Amino acid sequence: MRGVVRIGELEVALPAQALERVVPWPDRLAAHPSPVPWLLGLFELGGQPLPLVDGHGLLGVPPVERERRIAVIRQGGGRFGLAIDNVVDILRLPADAIVQLQGAPGRLLGQVHLRPESGRLVHLLDLEALAALPGFEVSADVPHAHRQGASAGKDGERLYLLFECDGRRLCLDAEVVQELVDRPQLAPSEFASDSCRHQVQLRGQTLPVLELSALLGLTTPAHSRREQLLVLAAGDQGQYRVAFGFERLLGMWRRDPAQCAPLLGFGLEQPELLCGVFSAADGETAIVIDHLVLGCQAAAVAYARIYRTDRDLLQEERRQVRRQPCLTFLAELLFAVPLEQVAEVLPLPSRYLRLGQRDPRLLGVMEVRGQQITLVCLRTLAGAQRVESGPGDQVIVVEGQRQRLGFVVQRVEAIEAFTDLRADALARSWQLPGEGGAMPAQRAQSWVGVSTGGNSRQATLIDLGALVQRLERQARQAVPEPGPATI
Repeated sequence: MRGVVRIGELEVALPAQALERVVPWPDRLAAHPSPVPWLLGLFELGGQPLPLVDGHGLLGVPPVERERRIAVIRQGGGRFGLAIDNVVDILRLPADAIVQLQGAPGRLLGQVHLRPESGRLVHLLDLEALAALPGFEVSADVPHAHRQGASAGKDGERLYLLFECDGRRLCLDAEVVQELVDRPQLAPSEFASDSCRHQVQLRGQTLPVLELSALLGLTTPAHSRREQLLVLAAGDQGQYRVAFGFERLLGMWRRDPAQCAPLLGFGLEQPELLCGVFSAADGETAIVIDHLVLGCQAAAVAYARIYRTDRDLLQEERRQVRRQPCLTFLAELLFAVPLEQVAEVLPLPSRYLRLGQRDPRLLGVMEVRGQQITLVCLRTLAGAQRVESGPGDQVIVVEGQRQRLGFVVQRVEAIEAFTDLRADALARSWQLPGEGGAMPAQRAQSWVGVSTGGNSRQATLIDLGALVQRLERQARQAVPEPGPATI
């Protein structure tokens, strides 16, 4: 299981066992000498100073104008803070759902997870590679004997999802959350009641959206926003799926269940659903929900049966989606490239080094995490006239033998899957003008089928890996041989 956070425009997954909690931005940062620009300083948490790593600077993405938060991460016998924008999701990622990208070893974002039906891309942060970077630091764990509540120990801790629902801070074990849905498209329930006012379509299955406050026996406002959903198992054997709406995800806590302070139960309508209260050192508290009792609650089971949510669509989806993933993008034509050829996708910065050359295909050079990336306009490379780069243009980065090349395109469409890719397909892919690529018959041979979420369409297959190698060979051939010296 992994916790997904947002850093700039990237969704980044962190191992759940390493993610301790997510905390607000501190009031004060202490300066700390460091040879690296992505170490912002030290902040205090529970009486201990922790190094704060700037996630945007580390990954080379521009910062977003919004209030940031800090993910507290355990690594190598210590802890550090990672500056993020917000918490997005919790994902369970089997090995076959993770794609290894082409590139040099030791990369921070060398693996991705894709959702073909939505085009969603999640990058996996390699904490071991991060710890190996020069200048990286952690704050050593406080000795066990000095911890408060040391009898519980780290082994008994679990990761809890912290969220706000109807103005209350609630939390439950993150392990039981099957998925989180941001900004769901809700529709009125066909079987509406105080316990269920809406329903939602998730991958072809209709789920009831239950009113969590009503099921917990707490007061519920007449009109409340449901900006996010969490999907849980229901039934005595977890055979059903139901959704609960809430306002916003606050973060994640790592807590020992033994530290949950029980509630008296007096005056509560559903005391068996409430395990107790967790408290933090900064005074924040949250009510802990018993997910097992909640999943067996009469209204939850009744609505799950009405909507017949006993199909495991996640497992069915994994069995069906075994096709090779691809990245589709627009550069005058709709292209598709095997995802394994793509190192990363970045926005085209407003400022980069323009070389001022006559050839419009070469745009210039941009720097990402200390590496120089040559920018090539794919539209002019394909034979179009000189085109101006737009604010929405994106850069598809591909590893070459000597350096990284960035192909500037109008926009990246989605991560999809080839419907039926032949073994010799890349040999018949799109070619540069002058190599036969402009002939309609040969262009038709490069068409392939791609699909996502059951919708299929045609795209032009392109081999960016081979194109990078060709451009590198052309560059080497253009270098003149040294001749005899003249005076």
